[in-house]
Amino acid sequence: MQFPVEEYKVELFDELGYVRKRCPLCGEYFWTLNPDQETCGEATAEGCAFYTFIGRPPTKRAFSYQEMREAFLSFFEERGHKRIKPYPVVARWRDDLLFVHASIIDFQPYVTEGVMPPPANPLVIVQPCMRFVDVENVGLTFGRHLTVFEM
Repeated sequence: MQFPVEEYKVELFDELGYVRKRCPLCGEYFWTLNPDQETCGEATAEGCAFYTFIGRPPTKRAFSYQEMREAFLSFFEERGHKRIKPYPVVARWRDDLLFVHASIIDFQPYVTEGVMPPPANPLVIVQPCMRFVDVENVGLTFGRHLTVFEM
């Protein structure tokens, strides 16, 4: 859908150098600071984003899933964050959700609305999550769309 320029033009974007473009693969509009960027970079079935780290690992050694989780938690714990145990994946404290789909859900609405303090501040958590809003893209986008993951 195309909108009139006055509906999306933001002076701040101009000041910061953002450019509005249309992705040639999926047809969606996007904003970028890189005038040479061609595609939107979204993980779509059209393949608008590509993994740039394939063949160029971001770490010096290979990690197992468990080792990576521990490395992540330890990194923040060593820098003063308190390690928090994950919440259940079934969001029993919410009447508007069935499953936790992001780690922030652990703290909504009570902490985010100021009803109660967070369990620690700062904190670090590895929360199992479940998402089903984009199941049709699972498998098509090579790992960008998952139904169960940790955040």
